Amino acid sequence: MLTWDHQCAGWSVTGVVSDSEGQAHYILSGTWDDRMESAKIVQSSRGSNSAEGKQKTVYQTLTPRLLWKKYPLPENAENMYFFSSLALTLNEEEDGVCVTDSRLRPDQRLMEEGQWDEANMEKQRLEEKQRAVRRRREAEASDAMDQGHEYEGYKPLWFHQRTDPVTGETSFVYKGGYWEAKDRQDWTMCPDIF
Repeated sequence: MLTWDHQCAGWSVTGVVSDSEGQAHYILSGTWDDRMESAKIVQSSRGSNSAEGKQKTVYQTLTPRLLWKKYPLPENAENMYFFSSLALTLNEEEDGVCVTDSRLRPDQRLMEEGQWDEANMEKQRLEEKQRAVRRRREAEASDAMDQGHEYEGYKPLWFHQRTDPVTGETSFVYKGGYWEAKDRQDWTMCPDIF
């Protein structure tokens, strides 16, 4: 449930974690942008009717446990797009990563070095390279259809697509190989995207 909390001037989040039989085990509460807590339910009972005529359940819980809390922003955050300390470190360079790692994007590196004109030209070059790859794939798909063949299309290297049997939602699941390639420093199977 999402409600506006006037005391903390933010959106409050409350939820109940239940098992497959509907038995409640935990209460989650907090705000979406500041903190979340979890409390184990030790007893539940039916309470009085609510304003909507529904019977409310009353939960007795243990002391809540902090699950997540927003850290204060770093000094000069206004000069860094109000990014958190974590967000500021996500793009730091790391040795030995895959050649397709987004931290290696040349336009991004140039931008971070303050070379704005060069970064913009590099970004335009990369975008045209991506468009050319898309046009080539579209042409291959069209040729395959004209010849009565099925076109397989692009397949990720380290993930496979699956459909959840319960929800029917499509997701990508890690199939292995990345960490082994990183250990060997063998990226020959990777496409040239930069």
